[in-house]
Amino acid sequence: MKAIAGLLLLGSSLACASWVPTAPGLSPALEPRWRSRISRRQDNSTGQWPYGPLRTKGRDVVNSRDEVVTWAGVNWPMSGETMVPEGLEWKSAEAILDDVVSVGFNYIRMGYAIQMVDEIYDRGGQDVPLEVAMVMALGYENGTKVTNEIISKNPSWTRETTRFEIWSDIADIAASKGVYIHPDVHVGKAQWCCSHTDGNAWFDDINFNASNWRRGLSHVATWAKSHRNIVSMSLRNELRESWNRTNLYYNWETLVGNMSAGADAIHAANPDLLITFSGMQYDQDLSALTTGANLLTAPCYKCTAIRDAARRPPVYFSLDDHAWADKIIWELHLYPMSEDLDTGTCAAIEAALYRNGFNALGIDAPQNCSSLIPGSAECAPANRLTPVVFSEFGAAQDDTLYANDVQNCIRAYTEKHGVSWMVWGLAGSYRIRSGGQGVPDTWGMTSADWSGWRSPGTVEGYWRPWVRAMNVTRA
Repeated sequence: MKAIAGLLLLGSSLACASWVPTAPGLSPALEPRWRSRISRRQDNSTGQWPYGPLRTKGRDVVNSRDEVVTWAGVNWPMSGETMVPEGLEWKSAEAILDDVVSVGFNYIRMGYAIQMVDEIYDRGGQDVPLEVAMVMALGYENGTKVTNEIISKNPSWTRETTRFEIWSDIADIAASKGVYIHPDVHVGKAQWCCSHTDGNAWFDDINFNASNWRRGLSHVATWAKSHRNIVSMSLRNELRESWNRTNLYYNWETLVGNMSAGADAIHAANPDLLITFSGMQYDQDLSALTTGANLLTAPCYKCTAIRDAARRPPVYFSLDDHAWADKIIWELHLYPMSEDLDTGTCAAIEAALYRNGFNALGIDAPQNCSSLIPGSAECAPANRLTPVVFSEFGAAQDDTLYANDVQNCIRAYTEKHGVSWMVWGLAGSYRIRSGGQGVPDTWGMTSADWSGWRSPGTVEGYWRPWVRAMNVTRA
C-alpha cells in the first residue's frame, strides 16, 4: 500500500508571484487601520468571543475553552461581477446584519471571487475602489448610480473605499453582533455560479488558474488575521467536471492533490483558521475521503477513468498526515435538481447524505442504506470522525417550504444529528446576474429591494424555529 506522498497539480505551477502586499487588500495609506485590526485580533484571540483559535475534536468544532461550536447561517454573495456584497445599495451593512441576527443566524458564508485578489496584483498592490468596481461591472451610468446609492446608505464609505475595506467593515460590524464570517471561494472569475461550462469548474479550467487560486487563498487568509470572527474559510465551492477542457483529470487523486496544496496555502498564511473541504459533483460527494478508499478505484460520478488503476499501488488520503489535520471540516451541498442523486424521498436523501460524507459524524447508517443508492455504491462507515457541515441548500422562499420534502428532510437531519448549516441565500436581488442587471431572486430571503423579508411568515414560522432547534453558539 502507498500513501499520497506528493501533490498532483496538473497544469499548475507553485511559483510565487514577485509582489506580496504589506497589508493585504489595502493601500499604503490605510496601513495604520489594518495594523490596528491585526493588533486587536491578536490581543483578543483567546480572551473573548469567539474564543479562538477553533479546532476540530472528533466530529465537533470546539473553541479554546473546549466548548462545542454550532452554526446556523446564511449565504451572502459577493462573487458577482462587482465583487461587493449584494444589497448595500438598498440598505446599510449594519441594517442588513441586524436582519440576519434577528432570525438567530450566527454565521455568514460570503462567496467571493479569486479575481478580487488577482486585480490587486494586476494593479501593483492597490485594491479596486468602490466606484471603479461598479462602473466596470455595470457601465458608467448604472455604476455611478449604484455607487451613489451605496454611499447614501453607508455614509462612512466614499467612492474611493476599496472592496476589501468594505468587506473588513462588514466583518467588524458582524463581530460586534456575535456573527462569524466565513470567506468562501465561490468562483475564480467573478460571475454567477455554477455550471460545467462557466470556466470555473475544475483546477486549471479556463477561468480557474490553480496557481492564482492558491495565491488568493493565502491572501484572504492573511487578511482574515485582522478579524477575530473569521475563524474559518473554504477551499473551493462546488467543484465539478469541466466541459471546456476535457484533459484535466477529473478524479479523486487530482482533487486531493490540489485541495491539499490549497490547505497548505491557507495554513501557512494563517494556522488558526478552520478550513472547509468540499467534494465532487457540485460538492455532493466526499465518500472516498471519509471512508479512506483507494483514490484510484473509488466510485465517482463522471470521473476520468484511471485505466491502469488495478496495476498501480493503491493511493490513500489521510488527514492525519497533514499539519492541518485538526482544522479540516468536510462540507457538502444538496439541491433537488441533482443530476445523479435521488432526492425523491427522505429515505433516499438520508442514504445519500450518509454515504457521501455525513458518515464522518460517526452516526449509524440509515436502514437499507446501500439499496437506496444508485449504482453499486455502498454505505460504508467513515474511518475517522471529522465535522461535516451543510454549507449550501435552498429553495423558493415562500409557503411552499412547509411542503418541500427535500428542505424538510434536510431540516430534520440537521436537527437530529447536530449538523451546522448555511442556507442559500440572503440576496433577494442581484446587481448583475448572467448579463442582466437588477435581477430578483425568489430563492433569496430578502425582498427584491431588501426592505424586508420576501416571506415574513416563513421567517417566523420556519427559519426561526429551525435556528432555535439547533442551539447555536452565541457570543
